[in-house]
Amino acid sequence: MYPLRIVFGFITLAILAALLTPVALLRPKHRNNMGDICSAVSRVLFAYWGAKLEIENEERLSPEQPSILISNHQDTEDMFFAESIVRRGTVALGKWELLYIPFIGWLFFLAGNIVIKRAKKEKAQQALGLAAKIMREKNLSLLIFPEGTRNWGKPLPFKLGAFKLAIEAQAPIQPVCFSLRQHTMNYKRWHSGTVRVKCLEPISTQGLTQNDAVALANRCQKLMETQCIEMTKTLLKEKGKQ
Repeated sequence: MYPLRIVFGFITLAILAALLTPVALLRPKHRNNMGDICSAVSRVLFAYWGAKLEIENEERLSPEQPSILISNHQDTEDMFFAESIVRRGTVALGKWELLYIPFIGWLFFLAGNIVIKRAKKEKAQQALGLAAKIMREKNLSLLIFPEGTRNWGKPLPFKLGAFKLAIEAQAPIQPVCFSLRQHTMNYKRWHSGTVRVKCLEPISTQGLTQNDAVALANRCQKLMETQCIEMTKTLLKEKGKQ
């Protein structure tokens, strides 16, 4: 059942992307495109998976100043649930290969998100510098998955790009933790479970230099790993009492 369900999930996502592409074409790369698109997409996809969404400190997803939102990157299903944390004035940083996905990748680009070629370090660094400039000029926040790729249940070291960018832009970091779905979700059931999100206290980068990037990344990683595990344990306990 799961293989079929995920196939139809991606088909649903592609259909939604095709239907919403005119929104991005009417105002290409507008700062509010992703927020409006993700709001619609998230409702449909959560209904499709029969999942419940709970967000703690949701107001932190709409920071008053440009911020770097960082979140844990779990598995393929991130494509269906990550939209839930994107608000107006926020775009995402993604890999160039996304553009090769029909409709989904095209909409990702037209919606104003920033794509980089990670294989080419020099160009990736240039893209991060450009991202900092765009953030300031358009008053944008940027969502980044600092692990760089799906961790499949085994947390990976945070790459430094998000933290170097935050320091360069002197923008606060907003950690956003998702419960670990491999433990809390059952995709074989119509009501697959609860996706719990917790927005932690923003972390200031004021006064930091690029020499502080490693320590900042390590601090955020330890903090988020601890919170993700605690959230998941709490969710499982609550589920056991039902």
